[in-house]
Amino acid sequence: MAVSGNRKRCASSQPCHTVYRTGCEESDRWSQYCKKISDPYPDDHRCSSSGNCGSDPSDHPDKVAEVQRQAEIHGYPYCLATTIFNTGISAPRDYSKSEIKRIEKSEENLPETKEGSHPNILFLQLESFFDPTLVNYLELSEDPIPNFRKLMKEYSSGYYKVPSVGAGTANTEFESITGMSLHYFGPGEYPYKSILKETTCESAPYVLKNLGYTAHAVHNNEANFYGRRSIFPNLGFDTFTSAEYMKDENQKNPLGWTKDSVLTDEIVKCLDSTEGPDYVYTISVQGHGDYPSEPVLENPEITVSGAPTDELNNKWEYYVNQIHEMDNFVKELTDRLADYPEDVVLVMYGDHLPTMGLTVEDVENKYLFQTEYVMWDNFGLKKKKENLAAYQMAAEVMDRVGIHEGNVFKYHQARRNTKNYQVDLETLQYDLLYGKQYTYDGANPFERTKMRMGIYDTTLDSIQVVSETDHTYYIQGTNFTPSSQVKINGEWYDTVYVNPTKLIITGKELDDFDRLSVVQRSNSSTRKAMTKSHDRAVYALLADSKWKLDSEKSSSDTGSMEETDTASETESTEDSGEENSTDNQ
Repeated sequence: MAVSGNRKRCASSQPCHTVYRTGCEESDRWSQYCKKISDPYPDDHRCSSSGNCGSDPSDHPDKVAEVQRQAEIHGYPYCLATTIFNTGISAPRDYSKSEIKRIEKSEENLPETKEGSHPNILFLQLESFFDPTLVNYLELSEDPIPNFRKLMKEYSSGYYKVPSVGAGTANTEFESITGMSLHYFGPGEYPYKSILKETTCESAPYVLKNLGYTAHAVHNNEANFYGRRSIFPNLGFDTFTSAEYMKDENQKNPLGWTKDSVLTDEIVKCLDSTEGPDYVYTISVQGHGDYPSEPVLENPEITVSGAPTDELNNKWEYYVNQIHEMDNFVKELTDRLADYPEDVVLVMYGDHLPTMGLTVEDVENKYLFQTEYVMWDNFGLKKKKENLAAYQMAAEVMDRVGIHEGNVFKYHQARRNTKNYQVDLETLQYDLLYGKQYTYDGANPFERTKMRMGIYDTTLDSIQVVSETDHTYYIQGTNFTPSSQVKINGEWYDTVYVNPTKLIITGKELDDFDRLSVVQRSNSSTRKAMTKSHDRAVYALLADSKWKLDSEKSSSDTGSMEETDTASETESTEDSGEENSTDNQ
């Protein structure tokens, strides 16, 4: 629910002129405090590479101590209530149809979208990926991210302003996909858990699909983390490949998170699955905490010292070795894409700093709400050094490749670094999500997509008897993963994953008229069924049966998988305790 009421505007001659919120909303002291939690240095105090901004964060005192002091004064319950009920975007005082038309008119000088083919556009959001050499007190035995650092020197790169520290992956994701700034939402709000449960939202997938793109999401964690399985259709994604649909999902790090190296094949699989251009948004997970305070790596490739305590030193050593493996994945992916037969632009960045209790005094750049990005490509884009916010990146990529589409993205392309940029952005966001949608002539044009899970169908092709003594069978088909489980007559049976074409079940004698299916089960605590092959009778699957269908006919008969269509078909965030207990992704 959006909080109604008028918001005072601050007067300033600076181009980025909305100014720190506490200067504008003196009547709501607690809202000021909670906003400080979200970002003690908001957009208006971050300078672009052109220097066209209000002021530098180094000019401001550290807000962390003030946040702690205010928490002691007001207490947790009041802050919790404010966080729950103060959501959405407040109605700007001057919001009207004429104001929206004025904002639209300011974009008229943009060129038309370039005709012809367009490149594949890939985003790779790296979990907690950050350059630890920026931490003043750390001493490292070697550079943990040499490949990412090399790419930053060779391709467009810069600082990447994100909306959170140590947590909030889904919010960096929201900004990067939609082009909307979290600064104007409620304190601590996750749009994935509020407005996007209720409505679709203009986004890169929706906008690019008008140009023939297919939109894919890829995440090497379970599908309902942050409720993504039910939210992504409201952002326009056509497919979602979660860990449950990855054959190598069992390649885990010491904390049990799937390694990022499994993502290379999944990303390429998305590109190979269509004839036209693809938009692929990938969310990695290997760098996720909670980082262990005791040593867990027997022979760490990189050693770390210098942290104030042994416990913190152990955390850093674990973290540094994880991002070193992630850096190797970055090289593997870019090497693979360098030879891809289609044009590709790939943006890579960390979603937020790791949960290490860092303060602004601990880091060389004196700012906690930023990581770094690289805009890699295989077709010769001009190198550019520029600092960007997460909500500006999609518009920048589209601009670089000649795409000028979408209300929010065109706005950033036309208005970034101009007067009233932030003020008008807030008004535009309010209109699109909470207002009367004058931009759309009063009606949201974006329909929830019938998103499919995984790229290719799981098929159940045949059954082979291995042992009649203990009733062991091979279940054969395609696109099995460790999350595949056999269901017989509606009952789950213990299933052993062998490879993408073979499963094993044992201990039950199959009758000719038993009905089997192979189901992809959620890795969340609910273990709910997500998608499945159609039920097939045993007599039609046994290799020596005269009723056995040939493989081609079997595949076409059973290949249709269920699609994620309505929220009722998916697990809600509340269904899985993991979403509520692991928001520090």
